Amino acid sequence: MGSNSHLQTLSNPTTLVIFGASGNLAQIKLFPALYELLAYGHLPERLSIVAIFRQSSAALDTVMSQVEVTMLRQHRECDPAILARLKSLIRPIIMDSTNQEDYYRLRDMLDGIDHEFSVAHQRIFYLAIPPSIFKPVIACLGAAELNKEYDGVARRIFIEKPFGSDLASARDLIDSIKTHFEEHQIYRIDHYLAKETVQNILTFRFQNPLIRSIWNRDGIDYIHIRALEKIDIEGRSDFYESLGALRDLLQSHLLQLMALIMMDAPTAMESHAIHEQKNALLGAIKLPTEPIDEFANRGQYQGYREEVNNPESQVETYAIVKLGVDLPEWHGVPVVLETGKALDHKDTSIEVVFRDRHNIDSGRNTLTIHVQPDEGIELQLTAKSPGFGYETRPVSMNFSYNTAFEGKNPEAYERVLFDAIAGDQTLFSTSAEVLACWEILEPIIQTWRNHNSIPESYTKGSEGPVGGIGIRKSVTT
Repeated sequence: MGSNSHLQTLSNPTTLVIFGASGNLAQIKLFPALYELLAYGHLPERLSIVAIFRQSSAALDTVMSQVEVTMLRQHRECDPAILARLKSLIRPIIMDSTNQEDYYRLRDMLDGIDHEFSVAHQRIFYLAIPPSIFKPVIACLGAAELNKEYDGVARRIFIEKPFGSDLASARDLIDSIKTHFEEHQIYRIDHYLAKETVQNILTFRFQNPLIRSIWNRDGIDYIHIRALEKIDIEGRSDFYESLGALRDLLQSHLLQLMALIMMDAPTAMESHAIHEQKNALLGAIKLPTEPIDEFANRGQYQGYREEVNNPESQVETYAIVKLGVDLPEWHGVPVVLETGKALDHKDTSIEVVFRDRHNIDSGRNTLTIHVQPDEGIELQLTAKSPGFGYETRPVSMNFSYNTAFEGKNPEAYERVLFDAIAGDQTLFSTSAEVLACWEILEPIIQTWRNHNSIPESYTKGSEGPVGGIGIRKSVTT
């Protein structure tokens, strides 16, 4: 999944343009990540950060104060000298992101940076803005020719999910982007893929002969990929009402994790080869043939409608889907994708359960890849208990990133920004992958929409709706 070696050697003169610099994403994720990269000496020597604000450049002081608060809340050191250095790299500009004339001022500012350093800078446009204005911002960048690459100097655009709300809107968004940017310029961010444990999946699978030899239908009984939260929507009513659980997490993060867990070995551990195999696996994912309510369920926790002030809301806060893969090596292996809010515990993990299909009386071994909160890998085995008898019990072997490696593991957005500057697309979704993910779930989305499906109610702090628990248990027991 790429190497960390390039993180020490980034040298391309770079201008990072952040749209939405005063928003939560920038304040809580992007600027703290830039602080860490600066603190550890991983940023290019010639780096300028253009922060786009709507109203007042004084907002920069507020942003920097929020960065400090965020880091302290996360129990991370915040050195005032490094924070001051970061602030010195930032050049604020006041502009309306939907006003074309303002983009000519932005272009003049970027050209002035190149002239100031007497060298052309690669330009990275990071859209930390609502999805509703992606298209006008991209169109304005194109009209101002800020998408044009000259003399091999890169122009890249970075887009946060959601990448559409269904198959049709995803196609429309992709077509709009490709009107102005080519595929090699487009970076669609899935921060889950930048987590260390996720990056380690392919290494774990393909560079350990013991694991590689049993990673197929002969050794694996089922796979359960989940992103469960104890918290509710925490006031994000507008965002959640526009998406729901299926679109927010299952369509993007969980299907991407499924692709990494089940794809064939790439010809090389580099971006093009990895994406080729991911796309092939996504194209082979099939829905079961039985009625949709037997393999897909959605729920809504009690009290959600009051939180979003919409007594008629039919947006799901929980979704579960059972899938299969139409490839010989995976025939008969069910995969459960599950996500939800306000559940009884927090857990983002991939559970791979092994069983000898040629000996149905044999026990099971469970391999769990923990994505968060504690990144690592756990293998559950059966062992004999001490004593004169032959009683057995499950035991665990644990690998933790926090204890196995010395030094600091980069946070997901640190890796996102590293790869943005390095031009490495390995951890970003391609257009083909985005469309493939929507195509898989489109029948479910359309059925729920056309049949006016009402999410099943569940209690906060529970396992989820009864129907979802039933689908899970149909595979896991």
